[in-house]
Amino acid sequence: ILRVRPGRPDDLAEAATGVLNKETGVETTTDSVFQIGSMTKVWTATVAMQLVDEGKLDLDAPVTDVLPELKLADAEAAQQVTMRHLLSHTSGIDGDVFTDTGRGDDCLEKYVAQLDQAAQNHPLGATWSYCNSGFVVAGRVIEKLTDGTWDAAIQERIIRPLGLTHTGTLPEEALLHRAAVGHVGEPGDEPQRAPSAWGLPRSVGPAGLISASVGDVLAWARVH
Repeated sequence: ILRVRPGRPDDLAEAATGVLNKETGVETTTDSVFQIGSMTKVWTATVAMQLVDEGKLDLDAPVTDVLPELKLADAEAAQQVTMRHLLSHTSGIDGDVFTDTGRGDDCLEKYVAQLDQAAQNHPLGATWSYCNSGFVVAGRVIEKLTDGTWDAAIQERIIRPLGLTHTGTLPEEALLHRAAVGHVGEPGDEPQRAPSAWGLPRSVGPAGLISASVGDVLAWARVH
């Protein structure tokens, strides 16, 4: 729990209980690392807004100004979709696209290249629909404007400047720490380790792949 007190030092209270993995019995500690899921989107959005502040990105310009190769099922939407649409979940692109395009640095590029196969759930800007795929497109825009990977942009623009020692975008970074594996179960039943893969494919990183300790997440929240 972080209590921010203007003009006075912040109050931080940390506690940990339980185990990170029932099979190993490794106990949870306050510096343990958890997948933070879709909170990742706030990190992606923050980097995008940094680029706006730097004059490198216009929220209301067509994304094709940066990604001229962008193709969607709706050709008109592809030409008109903006970063504002992507960040506000109003692009209409089917959001539940989790295509694994490999672990290479080109995985976002390959993912976006296949989005013309995804449905257009509603007209551009007509309403709101939760959109993971839109944040991957946003991540790809970040890659083009920073001349690197989304992972590198998160590291260079957020993680390192804030001194976050228990935060990363890749599973090999998480395994350097005490990492929670995740457990599932019905009420009243003994929880079992989650049966799916530990993390999402790297290709959907900008939508939900960051892992961090609670303390690092609180430090990140404090920034905002």
